[in-house]
Amino acid sequence: MSINRTKLLKTSIIIVILGLISFLNILPLLNFNFATSYMGDDFFFHVQRVLALSNIFKSPVNFDVFAHTATMANIFYPWETVYPLYLIYHTTGDFIFSYKLFYFLITFLTAILAYWCLFKISNNTFSSFCFAALYVFSFYRSTNFFVRSALGEAVSMTFLPLVLLGLYYILFDDYNKWRSLSVGMTLITYSHTLSLFMTSILIVVGFMVSLGFLDQRKARIKSLFTAGFWTVILCSPYLFLVINTSLNNKLYLNWQPALHGLPLTDWLMNSLGNRMYPNLNVRSSLGASVVIAGVLALMLFIIVKRSRTAFSTFCLWGGLGIMLISTSLFPWFLTNNTIFGRIQFVWRLNAYISLLLLASFSLILGTVIRKNVLLKSVFLLALIAGLTIGNTTALATFTAAKAEKAPREGTLVKNVKNIFYGDYTPEQVQSKKNLQQILQKQFFLNAQQINPVYHFTDNDFTVQVDNPTQSHARLTIPVFWYASQVVTVNQKPVHSKISKTGATLVTIPKGSSVISVSYQYPKSVVVFIVIACFGLAAIFMPLIFRNTGSAKVTKTD
Repeated sequence: MSINRTKLLKTSIIIVILGLISFLNILPLLNFNFATSYMGDDFFFHVQRVLALSNIFKSPVNFDVFAHTATMANIFYPWETVYPLYLIYHTTGDFIFSYKLFYFLITFLTAILAYWCLFKISNNTFSSFCFAALYVFSFYRSTNFFVRSALGEAVSMTFLPLVLLGLYYILFDDYNKWRSLSVGMTLITYSHTLSLFMTSILIVVGFMVSLGFLDQRKARIKSLFTAGFWTVILCSPYLFLVINTSLNNKLYLNWQPALHGLPLTDWLMNSLGNRMYPNLNVRSSLGASVVIAGVLALMLFIIVKRSRTAFSTFCLWGGLGIMLISTSLFPWFLTNNTIFGRIQFVWRLNAYISLLLLASFSLILGTVIRKNVLLKSVFLLALIAGLTIGNTTALATFTAAKAEKAPREGTLVKNVKNIFYGDYTPEQVQSKKNLQQILQKQFFLNAQQINPVYHFTDNDFTVQVDNPTQSHARLTIPVFWYASQVVTVNQKPVHSKISKTGATLVTIPKGSSVISVSYQYPKSVVVFIVIACFGLAAIFMPLIFRNTGSAKVTKTD
């Protein structure tokens, strides 16, 4: 009983400290006017994406957002891990408050996972606290939330420590513990597609580079493939929807710039200066804490021989390698017009540089400072204080440059619904004329513009039209056409087509008609949901039964 109480007390203290670290990280949100200062590059897009979740279980399309054009953004942008944000907003009715609370909860979860994963690797409380603090305050994470408002990518960083733990098990420890990798990759998949793509590539590259140094190679290769297989199973509903929608529609993918890295000196100056704003190149900043941690890790690695464990070596050289690749030293022009160009920006690699260098530094530090409790405590307090000051100062500088005079908090949700984003819309929207016809809600009856009565809900778009001709007529409705579209005319299902503008084209009879447009998920997605559920049970049920059996044996003894 006393052992359980001691364990509970220790766990409670750990949670309190991690909660404090998380609170200090979000402190700028309490001091500055979020509504005028923190609305980053993609903020309005993600606000609409979250608002669109009101009917996500009924339809992949929500007519109330994205200028009421009917886009399938939430097919291609995973929404599962940001759904709690919608639930908070649905409960409170205040989006800015909901965003702040969600950010704190995600930050707290990041701290917990970072601590837990590194403790599983090192069995060192000091190292784990250091990593949790450093990773929570990592500069690129803050940039994703506030400067870029890259909600999906920011959330995906929460689960990267799980991927790191899974790699540790598969490469260097008990390869039968591959589940951490599967869970981490699954959660990343349901957060951000590009992060799934980049993480998968880096895992394969890292594994291949390490292959020559591994024992039990066949078993570890098998373990990696096992983790990959179950990841695909768990992610199959999302993967199916993306593939199915892509195959059945010709879609427009917005903005794929040529990749390039900054010169190393510019990159270092931006990073050491904690520069966040205003140009795109500044977004390549890794942050002073990560650069300093990387330099110290390298120095300690060289000086202190006992710090050179297999995994700390893997993390250190992996982080430094990706760091060099992210600069102009790497010939990024070779990736133009290839699938690798889809990452859009080289500095997306900062997430992985931060993860690996901070993990390496924390692991090495734990081997250098081993028994001196006072030194550990002072160092940890100084680290948290320094990170808090650096983060607050950087965000203060950013907000001073970015802040607007008029607050938009009260009108945010109302106004944002009329903003249009063209990602994953029919390819015809590349024509500004075609797009404007849809945005301006221009209806055409046999190529003649008309002004019918229309209204919409989250789920459907309804039009009342009078066809004065004595025969059937072709009606162009200004909402995007997708293959999953369902159209009824006077409550009878009809076939619809895509117009030359990318809008919906239907044939209506003479006289008055009521046309309803909606969208549905392919029925076969249910099969993949069932597969994913069975996959989840298949992965974890053996662990549950194993733990139950162990408990019974212990009790008998």
